[in-house]
Amino acid sequence: MKIVLINSPVRRRSPHSRLAPPLGLAYIASVLLMEGYEVSAVDFNVSGLNLNRVDRLVEVEKPALVGISAHTETYPNALQIARRIKAKAPETKVVLGGPHPTLLPGEILAEEAVDFVVVGEGEETMVELARHLTTGLGEPGDIKGLGYKDRAGPRVNARRKPLHPDAFPYPARELFPLEFYEDKWNVLTARGGCPFKCPFCSASAIWGGRRRARIPKHVVGEVEALSERYGATYVFFADDIFTLNHRWVRELLDLLVKLDRRPEWGCATRVDLVDQKLLREMAKAGCRAIQFGVESGSQRILDSVKGIKKEQVLRAVQAAVGAGIEVASSFMIPFPEDTRESIKETKDFIKQLYYAGSKVLLSYTSPYPGTHFYQNAAELGIKLLTDRWEEFDAKHNVLETKHLSAQEIEELVQEIVEETGLIKAVV
Repeated sequence: MKIVLINSPVRRRSPHSRLAPPLGLAYIASVLLMEGYEVSAVDFNVSGLNLNRVDRLVEVEKPALVGISAHTETYPNALQIARRIKAKAPETKVVLGGPHPTLLPGEILAEEAVDFVVVGEGEETMVELARHLTTGLGEPGDIKGLGYKDRAGPRVNARRKPLHPDAFPYPARELFPLEFYEDKWNVLTARGGCPFKCPFCSASAIWGGRRRARIPKHVVGEVEALSERYGATYVFFADDIFTLNHRWVRELLDLLVKLDRRPEWGCATRVDLVDQKLLREMAKAGCRAIQFGVESGSQRILDSVKGIKKEQVLRAVQAAVGAGIEVASSFMIPFPEDTRESIKETKDFIKQLYYAGSKVLLSYTSPYPGTHFYQNAAELGIKLLTDRWEEFDAKHNVLETKHLSAQEIEELVQEIVEETGLIKAVV
């Protein structure tokens, strides 16, 4: 059975959109390959969407099953790809997975070009679906984590019980054009929900359940394999809260420093999950870059959406810079309770962090499905300005708040850009 996996692209290509290979698809590919299926993969974030290439893919490879991964902003392009496949090869089965289908499976199943939806982690669900399509044995209703259609309409089965992330083989990166990615050696360190449940983040809704960290020796084993096989000199640990468990981090660091060919590395975390001692230990083990999610420069806003203190932010940035680690601090505008005054505080704090040695990234707040902001928009005074999913890219504004009009938001962001000259994420 031939299976093609496709990463649906963003509408506006940017260096960030092709920053790293899609690990989710690479993991699914590795499991399917292990089960004996013939698998190929396409990342349209590298090449840009070309529907003629979709036609040729269907004609030449003749896949029995095509899996398409979609985030919220890439879902419209995923639908275009699905429709093109069905137009060329109606017998080919099309399954959509990823964050957006996981959060809105019923909406996706309502589309004629979509046969199945994978909800949550897709490795075992895709294997069982492929087995069903190959043998004809069993029923779609028996496959956990699968959405499908029957005569009564769309059906979504119960979620699959999560497996430990070390139960899977290393992701099949070799299926993707690695030379075109900036951070080509991204390494997963954990799966699962986040204990902080920030109202602007959909991670907990997507993953469900508890966070599952990989065994440090397995993470380091993958790092070592990348170094030996590909000559990797820098890896990025793909984890939103890398330093959640200090004992786990220190075990990882102890193993990293023992490597004969140790790559340098980067990570992302919260400012309240690091201290000067840990940051120095990380630097000694090869950490060269860290990103902190700061979000706002107003303490009033931070109290409501993040639960951190500005003093913690400044201490973390100074400690990281002092340890020789390159720092990037990310911010979002606007939050529901933002006012002109609070955004001015954010602008001033951005300047303070810049002078402390941090790079700064700024994005627009996008209330993604599954977030508190999306589910409670009316109650929070959020007015969405579009229902076009491709607009939810965090690169331009899609909302108004009870305090700020769309025009005011644009003016305030432009003011920050002009006064700081730092911002590269808003385009």
